[in-house]
Amino acid sequence: MSTPISDPGQSGGASDSEGRDPLYLRGLAFVLGASLFNSSIGFLIRVVEEADGWTLLFYRSIAFVIFMLGFLAFRHGPTNLPARFRAIGYPGILAGVMLGISFTGFIFALLNTTVANVVFIGASSPFLAAFFAYVALRERLSLKTWMAMGLALVGVAVMVGDGLTGGGILGIGLALLTITTFAIALVALRSGRRNDMRPATCLAGVFALCAATVMADTLVISAHDLAVACTMGVVQLGLQYAFLTAGTRYVPAGEVALVGRLQLVLAPLWAWLAVGEVPSDMTFIGGIVIVTALVFHGFNALRGTSLRV
Repeated sequence: MSTPISDPGQSGGASDSEGRDPLYLRGLAFVLGASLFNSSIGFLIRVVEEADGWTLLFYRSIAFVIFMLGFLAFRHGPTNLPARFRAIGYPGILAGVMLGISFTGFIFALLNTTVANVVFIGASSPFLAAFFAYVALRERLSLKTWMAMGLALVGVAVMVGDGLTGGGILGIGLALLTITTFAIALVALRSGRRNDMRPATCLAGVFALCAATVMADTLVISAHDLAVACTMGVVQLGLQYAFLTAGTRYVPAGEVALVGRLQLVLAPLWAWLAVGEVPSDMTFIGGIVIVTALVFHGFNALRGTSLRV
C-alpha cells in the first residue's frame, strides 16, 4: 500500500522500454525488491505469537524510525538532517500525521481481517489519492482514470459487503481508514514535492510510536515477536521505501505501479503458506475487480493518458 517518494528533480533514467538499458534493469530490480519486501507483511503478521497490536506497533515504529534516520543521514549527511526536516513544512507534518494513522490502522486491520482483504482494499489508495488531488489541488483526471476509480470502488464495495455478512467488518473498516489517511498523505506529499519529503515518513513513525507508547498495556515482548516487529519496521516498511525511491529514478511511474501490484498476489500467498489462511470467494471476486482496475489504469499511465499521482 505504498507510493514512491523521489528526490526532487529526479526523473526516470531509462528510455529503453525493452529493458536493454542497464540503469532501467537496475531500477526494475529495485522496484521488484520493494514489492517483495512489502508483501512480507502477510507472513510476518501471522507468525506473531503473543504480542498485541500496540506492542507490535511500538517496536515496529522504533525499528522504522532508526532505519529511516540512518538512511536519511547516509543520503544527506548527519549534519543536514535538521534542515531536511524543516524543509518539509506544514505539508510534511500533515503527511506525517496521516501516515502515522495509516501505519497504525494497517496493523490493526491485519489483526482483524484477512491479509487479502487489507491488501486488496489498500491497492485502491492511488485512486482515492487521485480524487483528493482533484478536489484539493485541482489536478485533472482523465475519463479513463474516472472509469478505473469507479471499477475499483465496485471491488471495494463487494469486499465491504462480504465483511458485513461474513464477519471481519472491523478489520475492513480499519483498512478503509488506512487507505483514506494514506491518500491524504500522498496529496500532502505531492503539494510539497519541490523538497525531499522522505523525512515526513520518519515523522510518521514517530507519531505511531507515540500513539503506541500511550495505548500499549505492556511493552514486554518475547524475543521471537521482537524479531518479527523489527523485521516489519526495517524490511517490510523501511527497505520498501528505500528501494522504491531508488527504483523510481530509472523506471517510469506507470511501470512502477504495475510491478508494485505483485504484492497483491504475494501477500495473501505468504499468509496462506504461513497459517493456511484462505480468503473468501467474495474477497477473490472483489480483489479481481480491483486488480483489473489497477492494470487498466497502469497501462493507461504507460501511454501517458492518466493522472500521474
